[in-house]
Amino acid sequence: MRYLLFFILFSFQISFSQAEKMLRVEEVFSLAEKAVTEDKYVSYETSYKLYLDYEAKEIFEEYKGVFVKKNNINYLKIKNTEFVTFTKYALKINHDEKAISINSHQETNTQQNPFSISDYLKSFPEKKIKIEGNNYVCELKPSKISQIMFSKIIVYINKTDYSVVKQKFYYVEKMESNDKNGKLRYSTPRLEITFTRRPKNPELDTKLLKQENYFTEAKGNIMLSKKLSKYKLFKT
Repeated sequence: MRYLLFFILFSFQISFSQAEKMLRVEEVFSLAEKAVTEDKYVSYETSYKLYLDYEAKEIFEEYKGVFVKKNNINYLKIKNTEFVTFTKYALKINHDEKAISINSHQETNTQQNPFSISDYLKSFPEKKIKIEGNNYVCELKPSKISQIMFSKIIVYINKTDYSVVKQKFYYVEKMESNDKNGKLRYSTPRLEITFTRRPKNPELDTKLLKQENYFTEAKGNIMLSKKLSKYKLFKT
């Protein structure tokens, strides 16, 4: 089933009082992005869980993934799809379809970096922040008249190191699925992405982030590596 992968890829296109001093959402997001940017080697395991509605507890579909950033090169894997952002190029590899697309770095978006959370601020003018345990909980909503596909986004950020712990996306458009009896149903889904620290593996991670393992470039021509030689190439 590809419901979850569709929602994941589509998602990335885009006051409470406490006794202690409360930072603004913009400040917390800036500190969270700074924590990732200034750390030269970042490694996370990711979990993508799709629920049929806003309150559902039963997982409808789930994918595992990996995010690695080293020396300003980003690697993101979601199930059988990989994204790698190099200095000049960004690529997307779909192993199910045996296809690879290579784009200029300027055309990339937050698909390649799920920690680019400040991008959300452009589309969600309504913001709230509170503290739950050791996390800042930042809730963002679009304006009442909006074409944004979410009714709200909630981002959990660790108070101690400003690491992004979880993101929740509440969709507006209804999703079509079948119940246990095969009957068609419509619901407004919720996507939750959880980030946990992944043990660093320099040898493996270096291979994931090495451009030559995917393609080489000579005189403006791109040649896919041996392991990808049978994949269909799309250049933009």
